[in-house]
Amino acid sequence: MRNTSLMKTTRRALTVAAVAAAIAGGSLLTAGTASASTVLSQACTGTVIGALSDSVAVQGKDLAGVVKAGAQEQEWFLHLNGVDPQKIADTVSKAGAITVGQIPANAASGTIGGDAIATAVATTLKNAGDPYAVGLGIGADQQKKTLDSISNKVAGNCGLTTYANNYTQPGLPATQQPGGATPAPGTSPTATSPGIAGTGSATAPPRNYGNIPAAVPGVAGVAVPPSALYPSSATLPDQALPQVGVRGGQSTSAGGQADVRNAGNASAIGGEPAAGNVQLPMLLAVVALAGVSAALVRTWVLRKLS
Repeated sequence: MRNTSLMKTTRRALTVAAVAAAIAGGSLLTAGTASASTVLSQACTGTVIGALSDSVAVQGKDLAGVVKAGAQEQEWFLHLNGVDPQKIADTVSKAGAITVGQIPANAASGTIGGDAIATAVATTLKNAGDPYAVGLGIGADQQKKTLDSISNKVAGNCGLTTYANNYTQPGLPATQQPGGATPAPGTSPTATSPGIAGTGSATAPPRNYGNIPAAVPGVAGVAVPPSALYPSSATLPDQALPQVGVRGGQSTSAGGQADVRNAGNASAIGGEPAAGNVQLPMLLAVVALAGVSAALVRTWVLRKLS
């Protein structure tokens, strides 16, 4: 009897231990799932892609610069009012990932405004400890002014756009692939356009372009004959056959040559002189030579007589 009681007690203890282990393991699994459902953004601006209802966080080091810039607007010379922008920036950096919002639970896309990010940063600074030690300033009034300046700076320079990668449009069967042309029962044809996968207001290119009409090329290696490209007769009634070198509306001459005419009222200028004609420059040269010769003869005669 004693052995039986001891065995029952041992079994009860083992059962309780197993239940406790199962509960502890379940809690650890739950914690791992929660941490995995947080999407980290690379900066306080840009695009974040995750699953529906995922939390979105921004690293504190990515917010330190804009936070410091906002605190510097309240800083006095040599930190006389207790505002230390560098301490505030270091506090935000050491905070790690700061949750600023989440991806919508029932939409393909959404936004996390700068106001939401500013609120998350202000909450982080308020919960960081002594406001004076953090560097927010001396007195509640100055600390509020510093937080307001930081919030305004963050709100004006930050903002995220979120996209859900597992969103399904309501009324669209999950089994329908992009490119299918069969609409879902009870939906309009516009809701399931062929070749486009609906994602709210966004669209994606089709995976298969086989249903798009296209011209069939000719047989490889067979060229189109010139008679097919340039017919020997006019294809339209009362239309003259186009000819190379002949303007529209003109006909060729009797000899088969094109009747080429000058455009406008232009006339030909004087041509080149003939080879046997004496031109003005030559005449001037002869006259000049005769005058020089006459002057020399006159001078020679006068010298002889004197």
